[in-house]
Amino acid sequence: MDDSPGTRGSLATLGRAGLAVTAATAAANLLAYLPPVLAARRLAPADLGALAAALALVAIATMPGVGLQTAVAVATARSGAPVAAARQSWRCALVCGGALLPATPVLAAALSLPVALPPLLAAMTVPAVLAGWPLGLLQGSERFGRLAAGTVLLALGRYAGVLIGLAAGFGLTGTFALAAAVAWLLPPALSRLPRTSADRAADPVPGGADAAPSVPPGAELRGRAVFTAASASLAILVASYADLILARRLLPPGESGAYAVGAVLTRAAIWAPQVVTIVALPRLVRGGPARRIGLALVAGVGAVLITGVAVAGHLVVTAVGGTRYAALAHLAPYFVLVGALYAVTVLLVNALLAAGAQRPAAGVWASLAVLVAVVAAVRPATVAHLLACSVGAAALSVLTTAALSVRRKPFTSAR
Repeated sequence: MDDSPGTRGSLATLGRAGLAVTAATAAANLLAYLPPVLAARRLAPADLGALAAALALVAIATMPGVGLQTAVAVATARSGAPVAAARQSWRCALVCGGALLPATPVLAAALSLPVALPPLLAAMTVPAVLAGWPLGLLQGSERFGRLAAGTVLLALGRYAGVLIGLAAGFGLTGTFALAAAVAWLLPPALSRLPRTSADRAADPVPGGADAAPSVPPGAELRGRAVFTAASASLAILVASYADLILARRLLPPGESGAYAVGAVLTRAAIWAPQVVTIVALPRLVRGGPARRIGLALVAGVGAVLITGVAVAGHLVVTAVGGTRYAALAHLAPYFVLVGALYAVTVLLVNALLAAGAQRPAAGVWASLAVLVAVVAAVRPATVAHLLACSVGAAALSVLTTAALSVRRKPFTSAR
């Protein structure tokens, strides 16, 4: 598609952009869902729970990379030019990856993981977070064709090694060792995507220049903006993955594996409508009806998914986890409901970031605290009981974030 600045304002271009990002997001999500699906057929339930917990840790550790992308996109949309962010990108990536290293003994003991696994997860984390800069430049400048290509490349870097390792029977440690090696192949390719004929010298990922030549003096991304967006993205993912980690800690091994299968449906419902947020973000910066339209679209996708799974729950659960987990069918719509509620929260948090809010994820952190407190008090011992707690926490995140969003004026009107 033509994603040049001169045509990106037309409805036809936006339609093509939406289709390209939708296709790329679907491909990326498919790659993300394949590891637990393949593992459900290759691993025992206890090992499946361990792999699911490891993938959840990687997803949480790399989520600040999404925040980095969001911060770069917002800054680019406001200024109309690329922003320099090499220093902030490296700092964010090293902090995210490094945080897993001192936590290795605790993670290994608490989640029953091999002690070699957390360092491998740290090695996977750094390149995934670094990708946030080039992807943010593309999103903020509404170059959605190249953003779609970058989305697929990033997903390959994150999941191809895991899939190959599982298929080859490498075991948990061998699989993630291969995944860490594959992850480092992608940053050089991603660094080339923001280049155009006007700025061939740009290389916004390790080893290149700090920014494209078109960046005006002083147009460097602020560390506070990265921290705000990264902490917001991290809050969303911690909250949406908290039940999966709690399941590994509190439920018997078999129940933990069953919850991991149901959580695949939650992940699908969270990210199925993410194309709406991706395309809307530059327009959320400018205010107008983008938030209202975006919320309607995200809520509509969620309603369709819940209805579809309610009708075909047995088929969906069997496709995800096999006949071993067919008994989850009656709970499948509630797993999807959790994801649909968090998808609405994602759009609301992005709207707050676009409006310049300093604490856009305050409501998400509050709902997470409530979830942990309730679970600690009631100690759920079955999939259904923990799922009920998760639904309540997801609904609370929507309500609290919506309250913050209603009170916040758009950035452009607040200046």
